[in-house]
Amino acid sequence: MRIRLAVAAGWAGVLVAGVAAASPGPEIDVSNLEGPQTNATIAIDPHNDHVLLAASNSLVEGTERLYGSTDSGATWQSSTAFPPTRNVKVTCASDPGVAIDLRGRQFFSFVRATPCSSNGVYRVYVIARPGPAAAWSKPVLVAPLRTARLDDKPTIAVDASPASPHRNRVYVAWSRLSRGTVFSIVLSHSDDGGKTWSAPVRVNRTGNEVTYASIATARNGTVYVAWTDISNFAVRIARSTDGGRHFGPEQQVAAFAIVTIPHCGLGIVIPAEPHSCIQANPTVSVDASGGKYSGRVYVSYTGTDFQGDQGASLTTFDSRLRPLSGYPRNQKNRAVAQSGPLETRPDQFWAQSAVDRSTGALWLCFYDTRGDPARRRAHYTCTVSRDGGKSWAKPVRAASVDSDETQRGASYQYGYYQGLAAANGVAHPIWTDTRRLDDLGEEIYTVALAEADLRPPAPSG
Repeated sequence: MRIRLAVAAGWAGVLVAGVAAASPGPEIDVSNLEGPQTNATIAIDPHNDHVLLAASNSLVEGTERLYGSTDSGATWQSSTAFPPTRNVKVTCASDPGVAIDLRGRQFFSFVRATPCSSNGVYRVYVIARPGPAAAWSKPVLVAPLRTARLDDKPTIAVDASPASPHRNRVYVAWSRLSRGTVFSIVLSHSDDGGKTWSAPVRVNRTGNEVTYASIATARNGTVYVAWTDISNFAVRIARSTDGGRHFGPEQQVAAFAIVTIPHCGLGIVIPAEPHSCIQANPTVSVDASGGKYSGRVYVSYTGTDFQGDQGASLTTFDSRLRPLSGYPRNQKNRAVAQSGPLETRPDQFWAQSAVDRSTGALWLCFYDTRGDPARRRAHYTCTVSRDGGKSWAKPVRAASVDSDETQRGASYQYGYYQGLAAANGVAHPIWTDTRRLDDLGEEIYTVALAEADLRPPAPSG
């Protein structure tokens, strides 16, 4: 299922003005479920791009929702990580993550606290199944807390490179709070399909309030983890060349100069999300295509400063984490699709990136308030680069209908991240959408975007 986008997709430099309108297409309500859904995430089977796995928080049910598709996202089947509860105070879960290995085995990570309270003790769990038609396993605790106080914001990834010495190894990284109230980024791995997990390894070397981890793996098995360092107003990244057993020195991705808001950390409040905070929320992606830019490491994030939102931004490294472009080179956020005077710029937030393993194309999606002077209504929007992040196609709206989390009844906001996966020339963004707010609440939507529709025009003459 591919959308044909009615757009002359001209290429431009780093700053791209305007947004191309997509022709009405088969945008799919993945959740189609009463009650708000947030924190959408998605993965593609590396051997069968018709098979997709997605997930979201199901807040009213008090559980996590999983969605499977075997027809490229045209239809979806829904299940839960554990049975819904009649009383959400009994147990609560959040932070869904999905991954699929080379054998088609599917994985889902999340945190869960029992009982559910403001001081609940959250732990990281993973469930798995052999394939899209199989039943999910019971939740497996990744790592006992022991002397730690709680775990938060896990992310999951699989080494899906046939050439890697660690192929099919599953990685989970998360933020762990010690008894001394110090947060660390830690990582565990599993080589038996999620049944058992290694002892957590600390990733970061500096910072005492770190969160929003993201994982990616290269063709040779190198593991990259990026995260937000709230204590030092920065985004950082580190790599492991031994399968996640040890991590090398950190490298800076970006730094921020903001007026801090007590409950926001590095975040800011914008008109489109007035009751929550927009965070940098970095996503690390690696080109594992074997093409011209293979091995290149990308970290996308939302650039912010004391003046507000600076847009969906990108820092690029080589495989050894030497900076090629972005903040480390000139101390400025490299905005991908932001332009115009500061006072009229739209907000672009919750940036998410992914590399198509078959083509090396780098996709970047984000909410964009362009077109609304009040900056309250946002369309989930995507663009693509085929030259290692140097230039970008004109952004297109993945969502043909805007979302407005400031309207009455929209009480859960967009969540803390959205999802994106790409394979064989097609990207699958997934996002929280308010178009069915009156009857169902915040829903999870997706659509297929073909890379071919965003290619530059052929040279004239």
